[in-house]
Amino acid sequence: MPSFPKPKNLFFLLPWIAFIPWYGMLIAMLICWAAQGHPIYWFMHSEQFPVYISDIGATNLRPLFISCVAWEGLGYALTVFAEFYQRSGGNLLNRPNKRTKFYMPPWYHKDERNLIIAACVLGAFGEIALLMCTIFSTALYHHVHLAMVAVFVVLMFFSVVCLSTEYFLMGRHYALLHPLASNTDGVHFEDLKWYQWKGHYWNKFTISGLAKALWLAFAVIWAICFGAISNDSKSACFEWLLAFWFGVLFVIISIDFYMGSIYQSSRYFNQIESFDGYYKYDELFANNIQGKSNTKNTSIDITPHDHEEEDLSSGHSVDKASTNSATTNDGISPV
Repeated sequence: MPSFPKPKNLFFLLPWIAFIPWYGMLIAMLICWAAQGHPIYWFMHSEQFPVYISDIGATNLRPLFISCVAWEGLGYALTVFAEFYQRSGGNLLNRPNKRTKFYMPPWYHKDERNLIIAACVLGAFGEIALLMCTIFSTALYHHVHLAMVAVFVVLMFFSVVCLSTEYFLMGRHYALLHPLASNTDGVHFEDLKWYQWKGHYWNKFTISGLAKALWLAFAVIWAICFGAISNDSKSACFEWLLAFWFGVLFVIISIDFYMGSIYQSSRYFNQIESFDGYYKYDELFANNIQGKSNTKNTSIDITPHDHEEEDLSSGHSVDKASTNSATTNDGISPV
């Protein structure tokens, strides 16, 4: 049996903590509705099988509905924020004397950083809209309920678009640096057009971005079916399918966190010869050198880089020796 490396931190458990109660709520609702004899509630206007999630949530199970949706919403926002925290080095206030610690390989450029922030903000507001769906029940506030559903769907769509785009961008950067990349001499990321890929493009970042994009494609198709089909029974089936499909996104993110946690023991991390131009990696290597010097009770003067927020084309070079002594970019063996 293949053995998996032990994770270096427990952040990969956060997505599971977020979505398991969500699944528990969905299963409990189905069980209760079945135990009641599949009733058609007083506020419904036609026979259907199954009923919508919000129909069950408007009954005596409303406290369960509100609390579990609030938990899942908070969990999603914290999960996306956790990626930002792990890739940022943990120094959220940018304090100059605080030693940073990267729990995942850093982003390559501030575009990826901005996409994580956007995904977090959009997701947080989308989840607030979903919470409003539970508070303004379909039985008492039907039009407000539908409006909040629409807001949730739109904001979550763009949140996942930001996440998948972030991973595609990191995959394009990593493809040029990867030890297995070929024909990349003299090729710079900024010279590539947005649709061009060079180097070892089937790496873990690209695969994760593709997984999120496929997840989103199926979610969009099923969401259209949910909203466009006039038959309530069939429409409700797609709603339940989407609700359970939502948990798959958390699993994908959990895999990202697990693979990112072991980046320093990656098969290829120490083989990358240069991260020239990637300001966060300058910070990572300087931090590692400083940590080793403290362990040996020696002092090494590490001067902060002035170019931290500069564009890719004007980064500070990292020599091969310091790169090999530390660790490189994203931390699992790429595919």
